[in-house]
Amino acid sequence: MFSGLNENDISKLAALELLRKDDAPRDRTLGEFARLASDLMGVSGCFVTIFDDKYQYIKYAHNLDSVPEKLPVEKTMCKHAVSTCQPIICPDTRNDPRFVNHPLVQKGLVVFYAAAPLQTRDNFVLGTLCVCDPRAHTPSPKHIEQFLQLTHLASAWLESWYSVGRIDPLTSLPNRQSLVEELGSLSFMPQAQAWTLIIFECIDIYRAYELSRYLGLAAVEKMLQNFGPLVRIRLDLPVAVPLYAFATGRYALLVKEELAQPLIEKAAGFPATQAKITGDIEISLSMHAGYFTFDPRVVNAQDVMRKTVSALHEAIRQNAAILAFDPVMDDKRNYDFRLLYDLGEALKTEDQLYLVYQPKISLRSGKTEGAEALLRWEHPTLGNIPPSTIVAIAERTSLMGEITQWVIHQAIAQLQAWRAAGVTIPISINVTVSDFSSAGFSLNLTRQIVSAGLTPADIRIECLETEKMLESPAALNELDILKSVGFIILLDDFGAGNSNINYLRRIPVDIIKLDRSLISQIMTDAGSRIIARNVIVMLKELDYIVLAEGVEDRDTALMLKNFGCDEAQGYYFSRPIPPAEFLEWLENNTTLQKLQLPTGR
Repeated sequence: MFSGLNENDISKLAALELLRKDDAPRDRTLGEFARLASDLMGVSGCFVTIFDDKYQYIKYAHNLDSVPEKLPVEKTMCKHAVSTCQPIICPDTRNDPRFVNHPLVQKGLVVFYAAAPLQTRDNFVLGTLCVCDPRAHTPSPKHIEQFLQLTHLASAWLESWYSVGRIDPLTSLPNRQSLVEELGSLSFMPQAQAWTLIIFECIDIYRAYELSRYLGLAAVEKMLQNFGPLVRIRLDLPVAVPLYAFATGRYALLVKEELAQPLIEKAAGFPATQAKITGDIEISLSMHAGYFTFDPRVVNAQDVMRKTVSALHEAIRQNAAILAFDPVMDDKRNYDFRLLYDLGEALKTEDQLYLVYQPKISLRSGKTEGAEALLRWEHPTLGNIPPSTIVAIAERTSLMGEITQWVIHQAIAQLQAWRAAGVTIPISINVTVSDFSSAGFSLNLTRQIVSAGLTPADIRIECLETEKMLESPAALNELDILKSVGFIILLDDFGAGNSNINYLRRIPVDIIKLDRSLISQIMTDAGSRIIARNVIVMLKELDYIVLAEGVEDRDTALMLKNFGCDEAQGYYFSRPIPPAEFLEWLENNTTLQKLQLPTGR
């Protein structure tokens, strides 16, 4: 707002930067004030000016075509009203030493002249409202009073225009709407000129909300108010370069391309900031920035901001100080977002998503002990979408829960069909921590199973994201409930990444599923063989059923059998099978022969 401008030179300059730029609706309204003033004073001409430290800018003029749109301050008639913050009423400029030598007076264009400063409530002068006439004129005291009242109204309107919708109320900086207008005005440039938009993030909005929750809004707002000056100091910005409040904790700079590189280099070396929130609380903050260089005649304002934000988010994701917009990465993000939308639509159709089933084989008997339900997506234009892609785009969204429910519904329907055909093997479904963390998940699943005429033993639960599971008391509680009502729980991907034996004592597990990375090299690497054998022995001593996934060949299967592994699944036994072919596969199952030692061995 203007109400604090005399305490902040940067805010004053930001205000003038906005005011001196063309804005047809604003300047038309100022002109209406000026025309009304000239009618009140009974004269023919009027004009409105805006001033900065060096120039006067004409925002509107009527019956005074010879006034230059931009004029050095020292050559203006209005400099006297601006410097004194006082109105001037001059019946005859030819007799006034302040004006007698001015070209407009000497040409006889301005003989009567009246100017009143357009100023804020803090007495910061923005410009002047002026009326004039080529003849001498002496207005009455009543007319002068009305002229000054009208100028006061114009000042109040201009202050309101500036503050409403264009200024961030917290920082008193031009806001995103001001930036949009500035970007739009650049598109009318007559000559090619490249510009660069840089957006800085000083604190992520989630962290700001969390701080306000514990420390109160006042403490956090004070910190946010200090970010703007901090950015200016670290970049050593000239005071004439406006800084925009883009969003909470985010600031933007719009500069010509040749001026951007030094700023980018400075931003790349930003140190971490120790922000004092209260007297005894400090937090460490790292700034991130993204930038995009563009031709304003080719790229519209919204696309400029979108691409710059894309660069910023990539810098945050990579924990980099500053990154340029990367069209390849942006295309990938857009592709992922489009896929995410299409996935939501696919859940509403009946011909895109489907399940396939991979058998789980007993290494002792060769019997099929169950099948894992695996999601597949046949996109109408992109073809088959890999399961890893589906998980990657959906795992942090509400779609993950919808997908899990879709899989449950399809698996229950398949179980009913198999039971009707006399097949009683269970189906395993993959469940994420976000699913378990959803209140009532276990009760919902139990109700669906019972309503379908099935039992908990017919559905097995494969737990994904084990580490996250341990961080969620709600998820662990849901697992305990499922275990207590009879569901078999599998711990997926054991031996991959940061798997920890401590998991086993905290999660109610029945079956441990060994990750393919643990068993893939047991035929070629002695170390892998020793690790796999000892892991299996340990798990068996702890009374777990051990299942190996990713078994690709006979020798691996036989060695796992020799180590005491109970079950296996993988391409050696069967690829995932469409439900229409699964019963035929069961009838022709040859896994018992596959698990017999070759003759002479």
